[in-house]
Amino acid sequence: MEKLNHQKIMISTLLKVLLMIVVIFILNSWPSIKQSFIGNAPPLDYWLDHSFKVSNIILILGFGGYFYYKDLMNQKELIEKAKVSDQH
Repeated sequence: MEKLNHQKIMISTLLKVLLMIVVIFILNSWPSIKQSFIGNAPPLDYWLDHSFKVSNIILILGFGGYFYYKDLMNQKELIEKAKVSDQH
């Protein structure tokens, strides 16, 4: 009987959440990024204040939970399919 690989699920979820953080940071900081290309780079604390708001943190945590749940259900489904195919 196969067991759930929680470590694989957590690593996959972490990578998805980190990618989402990068995308949110780029989208929220795009005006500052454009200014930095011109040479007018705002201070780092300005970038962080505009990128990591409470609403974004809640969004990241919510999607992190969703990604974990979805990967967990997918692995459970694969294990069930493997059990069914072994019985036949």
